[in-house]
Amino acid sequence: MQGPFGGMPLYDLKDLLYKIAILFGVLLVIYGVLWLLAELGVIPAIIFAIFPQIVLILVGIFIIYTAYNRRSAY
Repeated sequence: MQGPFGGMPLYDLKDLLYKIAILFGVLLVIYGVLWLLAELGVIPAIIFAIFPQIVLILVGIFIIYTAYNRRSAY
């Protein structure tokens, strides 16, 4: 079934939104664990400080991967 304005089918859009939600949920859990470990002194604070850059890289890779898969599917 096409979306209301044509283009991507609705089930593909829902699948993409679920994947994005899972990705952000996993990243939030990892961020929380790193924060806890940094506060407890288990890991150096520098690892916690560079984590946002790592998250941006992972999100960028996910977007490129998703866009490449969508392009090759059509």
